[in-house]
Amino acid sequence: MYHFFAQHENIHDTYIDITGDDVNHVKNVLRMKTGDELLISSGSNVDYYCHISTREMSLQVFGSLSSKDSIDEEGRELGIKVWLFQGLPKGDKMELIIQKMTELGVYRIVPVSMKRSVVKLDKKKADSKVKRWNMISESAAKQSKRSIIPEIMPVCTFNEALEMSQQLDVKLLPYECADGMAKTKKIIENLKG
Repeated sequence: MYHFFAQHENIHDTYIDITGDDVNHVKNVLRMKTGDELLISSGSNVDYYCHISTREMSLQVFGSLSSKDSIDEEGRELGIKVWLFQGLPKGDKMELIIQKMTELGVYRIVPVSMKRSVVKLDKKKADSKVKRWNMISESAAKQSKRSIIPEIMPVCTFNEALEMSQQLDVKLLPYECADGMAKTKKIIENLKG
């Protein structure tokens, strides 16, 4: 079943309107017709099972599922909200990191410009990159049938990242000289979902 996201204002009690580039994708690329089924996510942990009811891309809702309602494979979101603070890597590695982290269930990704990062982005270039990274996040969320699209935050400095992390309950920092994984495993096991 193909998966798309819809804006909240396009979701109604019994139907959902598909707009923008998704209309072209459904009609011309996938060549879907009236009666074909789609999975639509609201971006807030609710998925709607729909079928196409008109050529103008109005979808009839025939079922819904909140990610919290199910613990089997239908539940698409983690019980906790994982934030990834990622130092800017060289080349296009950030795109792969965003794609894989989205597929693994990360809630939010914060690109961090570190003191020793090779990549240095000016404001205009950073904004352009963040826009592209958000499109990659959306694409990966569709591919992995996530109920939400992880937000890629604007590029920040290390100090800004530290400030942001103050609002989080648990902070884990990978360190190559750590004494092993036992403590990390214990911390993760004690997290409440």
